[in-house]
Amino acid sequence: MSKLRIALSISLFLHLAVIAGLLINGHFSKSKVTPEAFNLEPIIEATVIDENMLQKQVQKVKDEQTAKRVKEENRVKELERRATDAEKRRKEQETEVSKLKEQTKKQQVDKQKAEQAAVAAREKQKQEKAKAKQLEDDRKRKELEKEKAEEQAKQAKAKREKEEKALKEAERKRQDEKDKAEQEKILEDQLQAEQAVRQQKRNKQVLTEVQKYQALIKQTIQRNLIVDDAMKGKSCRLNIRLASNGLVTQVTELGGNTILCRAAKAAVFKSDTLPVSKEADVYQKLREINLTVEPEL
Repeated sequence: MSKLRIALSISLFLHLAVIAGLLINGHFSKSKVTPEAFNLEPIIEATVIDENMLQKQVQKVKDEQTAKRVKEENRVKELERRATDAEKRRKEQETEVSKLKEQTKKQQVDKQKAEQAAVAAREKQKQEKAKAKQLEDDRKRKELEKEKAEEQAKQAKAKREKEEKALKEAERKRQDEKDKAEQEKILEDQLQAEQAVRQQKRNKQVLTEVQKYQALIKQTIQRNLIVDDAMKGKSCRLNIRLASNGLVTQVTELGGNTILCRAAKAAVFKSDTLPVSKEADVYQKLREINLTVEPEL
């Protein structure tokens, strides 16, 4: 657009320069003719020679000048017309260029809109594709969840049936164990009852044996006891510890007459051993006994 304007301006300037040159040339031409017209001597001379010829020459010059002026005016008009046409074409070109710009701008806008629409369409297609994929994934996930739930329900049912069976089996075993325990308890009760009877019987036997050996020990102590009249009516309590063979390991006074207690202790140690039972349960009752010594006076 700028180059077109520059070209038109240069063209117009050149045309105007040419017109100005022609006008100046015409002015000079007229200036040259005028002295001849007002130069009295040549005119007078021409009159003498041939006035008609002179008139013809003058008319010829005027006609030539008129023709030149008309030609110049026509040329100037033609230049002006061309300049007008050029300006018109320039404006038309500018209008066309402006239209082309508008069209280009509109095309760019349309292209941009089309690109945006294409991007939007691609994005929409992408979103729809992603949505479809999501729906498909959800469907597959739900199918898997359904299959998993069915499998879990199946496993839960099998587990429940197994637990019920195990519970029944456990209940049966518990009942069997209960019955067995009751039977064993009955047998144990019977056994304990029998043992209690036997133990009572044995306890009586042990007590009888203990009493027998205590009596024998007392007899041994009485036999070894040295007494006098001062001990009459007196007593002494002793604690005696015996080994399993009847050997006295310790004698402790628990209370009583001092003289009698001293004599009683001497009587205990006088015997190497005291009578004890070889039966363990009887010995357990005799290993530590408390006795009351009273002199027989």
